[in-house]
Amino acid sequence: MPSTVVTTATAVTCGHLAPVRNTPAQTRVLAGGAPLATAADQLVVTGCPGVSGSPPCTTVRWTGLAARLLAGGVPVLVQAVPPAGPVPGSGVCAGPPPTTPLVVAGQLRVTAG
Repeated sequence: MPSTVVTTATAVTCGHLAPVRNTPAQTRVLAGGAPLATAADQLVVTGCPGVSGSPPCTTVRWTGLAARLLAGGVPVLVQAVPPAGPVPGSGVCAGPPPTTPLVVAGQLRVTAG
């Protein structure tokens, strides 16, 4: 089943709704004018309120990787085609539960099988 390609413009939050900032490792391969996100990118959570008594979320490790699509020699991040609204992301947040990131918005035109 095809998945959408994640870009640096894809809106992602931690499970507590704090934004995730993507610092791209490559900027040459674009989709919709935004760099494709790769396994080498740094996904940092900013401003997570966390859970009382627990440290906040800090980073996200994306687990959804394209099998054959590379950018700069590194696998591109993919996300199952999302329905309308926030959906669970293909990754894990370093922080207190819930540890599943949420994809709030992203491009739907470029897919990887």
